[in-house]
Amino acid sequence: MFNNVVAACAQCSLTRCPLVSWLIDGFYRVGVCVSFVSMVVCVGVLCTAAVQIAARIGAKAGYPLADAWSMVLEVQKYLGVAHFDQRATPHVGSDSQHSRLSRRLVGTPDPQVLRPIIPGVTLPTGHLWHYLLALSICAIIHELGHAFAAARACVPLRNLGVFVMGIYPGAFVELCKTKLDQASVGSRLSIVCAGVWHNAVTALLVFVLVRSGGLGAVFSHTGWTRVTNGVVISDVASNSPLHNRIPLLSTVYRIDDVYLQSNYSNTWNTNDRFGETSIARWTHILTATTNRDTNTAGYCASTVENMDDGLCCEMSPEFPLGESPDNDVFCFERFAQPSKLSLSKHTPMCFDLRSVLERSDAANRCQSDSDCLQPNQRSHLYTGKQKSSICVLPSSPFASSRVVRIYYHLPNNQTEHMLLYAGSPTELWLDVQVSSLCPRYPYLPHTLPSWIETLMQYILSFSLAFCLLNALPAYYLDGDLAFKLLITAVEQRTRVARATKCNILASADSKPLYKKELTDSGTEEPVELSRGGQMVYTAVTALTTALLGWCIVGSVLLLAL
Repeated sequence: MFNNVVAACAQCSLTRCPLVSWLIDGFYRVGVCVSFVSMVVCVGVLCTAAVQIAARIGAKAGYPLADAWSMVLEVQKYLGVAHFDQRATPHVGSDSQHSRLSRRLVGTPDPQVLRPIIPGVTLPTGHLWHYLLALSICAIIHELGHAFAAARACVPLRNLGVFVMGIYPGAFVELCKTKLDQASVGSRLSIVCAGVWHNAVTALLVFVLVRSGGLGAVFSHTGWTRVTNGVVISDVASNSPLHNRIPLLSTVYRIDDVYLQSNYSNTWNTNDRFGETSIARWTHILTATTNRDTNTAGYCASTVENMDDGLCCEMSPEFPLGESPDNDVFCFERFAQPSKLSLSKHTPMCFDLRSVLERSDAANRCQSDSDCLQPNQRSHLYTGKQKSSICVLPSSPFASSRVVRIYYHLPNNQTEHMLLYAGSPTELWLDVQVSSLCPRYPYLPHTLPSWIETLMQYILSFSLAFCLLNALPAYYLDGDLAFKLLITAVEQRTRVARATKCNILASADSKPLYKKELTDSGTEEPVELSRGGQMVYTAVTALTTALLGWCIVGSVLLLAL
């Protein structure tokens, strides 16, 4: 029945119109070109990933092979292929199990090119339903591309279905092999490449829908209001330390000294390197910055308040916030970056975190110690020792944990509130779901916009992944048959060119040396690859399959290490 539906759609009266038919055929011809471009791009990505994985495994094993990845990065930077923001580089030593999990989830300035998707390891468990639904949608769109292109070429469907392998959903179509083999090489290429092309078009449509504000416009016209001065808290995980501490639908408008409103300008935030939208700034601040990135000024504190217990500055990957039993005592460092010579002579400074950071008004912020030596502005800090005040900042030598000041408004209330968070900023980003939309009516689900936005992000990612990976000339992928058909088409053109040249040289009465053979149905006979073509096809496909297998095994091995 489904075969009849697809055939009816492909051969309906509208598609029989010459102009519409020409546009549809042109659409799939463009898809063939895009598929081969994707094939070339993905082969390059695969080679880069293979070198990167080998280099990282070699680095962990202590072999000099790790230098190979540095060479790849230098070539990428020289060609302008890759750009890495050095400001977002994690601190040296941040190699705890927690920080490694964080980097797997959101990436680093030097991210792993290919990563396996494993729920709870490289995929947040809270995004599992987004993942499964997006993967199912992309798989169905891919297979519908094959089915519709086959119906256009009068190749009937024999079977169509969905399956689940473990927890990973998928779909498939089975075409009539006899009719498929009798179709022209161009028709077969259109059918084989249609799945990749449909995924590419899907990715483009989702990107335009999200980036143009079309998705927000749909919600704005169906009961939601766009928030322009920050992000709205739509959900907080029950196991998060912020659960029941920030009311839902509160508006977070500032993190540390960075305002989430992108066009906001103040004394401490005059650039826009954190993102163009509130959501982008929220994500960038919590996943790719340090305390020094988001605090453009330090805090004045008196040395007489130093509560050093010998443990608060004993930081390590296992204890990124120090080993002090008092959770209110935190390690601080001077706001002015110490020189390498004075770094070893650094004196631990431990202050009450809340006492120092709650004095975050402009009068108590500083750029250097001299800014804290003004009794007329900060008289409450001095007890007869004016030189006892210094300019400090919470110390965060490990990227897995840091101190974050969160400023927010309550729903329907513009009163400002400040909340201190000490822990993993990545966990904060994962546990707190935010949106740029707020429901106007109480019966509307406040989590729906953020849920749809997350789903769109996964659909975009998976569509691009389908577009690239399926175009690879590897066994069991669409690129395998597409590459074989490409060689066939090249050999056919070569034979036609040679035969045409020979026919021109032959006399008019002689029998042509080349004749295009047709079957009774008017379609081309299947043409076998020449020996040279078969060798090229086998070598490229086997090599690509081996590289893909190495990337899969190597990436899983890196997770284990």
